[in-house]
Amino acid sequence: MKVTTDACVFGAYVAHFIRTHALMPANIVDVGTGTGLLSLMLAQQLIPPYQIMALETDEAAWEQARENFALSPWSDHLQAVHADARSWISVKPVDLIISNPPFFHRQLSSVNEKRALAFHDHQLRLEELLCFADQHLADTGWLAVLLPTQRKKELYHVAFLHGLFLIDECRMYARMGMQNPHVVAQIYSKQKTHFNSTALTYQDHQGNYTSLFRQWLSPYYLYL
Repeated sequence: MKVTTDACVFGAYVAHFIRTHALMPANIVDVGTGTGLLSLMLAQQLIPPYQIMALETDEAAWEQARENFALSPWSDHLQAVHADARSWISVKPVDLIISNPPFFHRQLSSVNEKRALAFHDHQLRLEELLCFADQHLADTGWLAVLLPTQRKKELYHVAFLHGLFLIDECRMYARMGMQNPHVVAQIYSKQKTHFNSTALTYQDHQGNYTSLFRQWLSPYYLYL
């Protein structure tokens, strides 16, 4: 499973959101962690004490995440769990749930099973993710989700049904001049507060990274 720019920007956006709110979550769950990218990005920015539980159903990805965590400087704060969010239960309220769920809802499945699981939400639907958040989030907790722009209304509606309110959003554009963002990151809370929206463009017309992209991603990219 390749690391995508969208996932990196998502992790950087959530880390930026946490810093600007000056509230450090202590109990974090990464739903569908893959090889552990988002968990590692958050671990790099958080201040102890905190614990990140990274859930993954695919055994190969879970093994890779576990290895990546063990080799990181934050291994004491990271735990890769081979589990399905639909049956896993946290022993204490969760301050932050972060998830980069499968993108292509109800489209044709690919022939390769692992590719299908990575790119189609047969495993965990948005409704099930919101049920998980409803069950586990602390009263002051946050749910952060990355998804295609065409699905943000669906997420907003399902979240509202579960008592979650959209409080922050980042619209992501691969290149300057694009009229519509290709993906959007959203953060939800049980507390209804002022809504903030940010637009992030990755590259300018010449193909150079924009200043905001550099600002958010420089802590993670070696050469930027």
